[in-house]
Amino acid sequence: MSLHEFYNPELYEMKVGISPRVGPLYLSALHHLAPGSTVMELGCGIGDVLLPFARLGHRVHGIDSSPEMLRRFQERLTEEGLGQQAELHRCMLPDLPESVPADAILMPYDLISHLLDDSQLTELFMNCRRISKPDTELLLDVARFDVAYLGSLAGPTGSLTRAHGIYDYVGDHCLNISEQSRYTPETGVLSCTFRYEELDKSGRLVTTWFRELKLYPRRIREVTAALELAGFATVRVDDTPFPDGMDHFLVHARVAHG
Repeated sequence: MSLHEFYNPELYEMKVGISPRVGPLYLSALHHLAPGSTVMELGCGIGDVLLPFARLGHRVHGIDSSPEMLRRFQERLTEEGLGQQAELHRCMLPDLPESVPADAILMPYDLISHLLDDSQLTELFMNCRRISKPDTELLLDVARFDVAYLGSLAGPTGSLTRAHGIYDYVGDHCLNISEQSRYTPETGVLSCTFRYEELDKSGRLVTTWFRELKLYPRRIREVTAALELAGFATVRVDDTPFPDGMDHFLVHARVAHG
């Protein structure tokens, strides 16, 4: 048994796990962008959200803390002949690259929940404001803050274990994935441990490994207040366009004027 790095390009590209993909949602929300616009994604991973913007001729900037995820994204760009339209940056949020003015800034998959401190969220939004133009659009999604659900995961008996399912893996092997989660109200942190059991074609256990993830769920009003503090105005909060399995809000914001 071993503890693996959470961000694994191989598993992500194989779409192992229960999270739906939101790339088409962001592409649709920004269909009006002028040709050749600069689109930045924070937490870009292997490029599933950002790559379609490059295919449309936009200039893309991908930000991620994982060198392995960025390496795979660069390979995909090169394979499609789009390397000249992209710049990839390894950064640990809330830091952002200097002097990269963007027409659109994207934060998919409740990225901000990975910031476990409110001061980090404020700093991130202020850094986004620093690289924004007067008409820059900022889009992010936020999971609905479900008080009853999070409360059920708190306390000595609050841990939840759930099965994610069995997924095809390398060769004729498969992965049986389960998750154990616990919420700590005192810190606001949701701690998730994922268990991966690799099975051969006869169903025999080959190996087991774990990945850990800590999240800080936030109420939508906390998010919009932090945006306003950083100099953005909330244009719209929409909960209708998400695929099944994602109870999220999509937040549209722009630089505040006046």
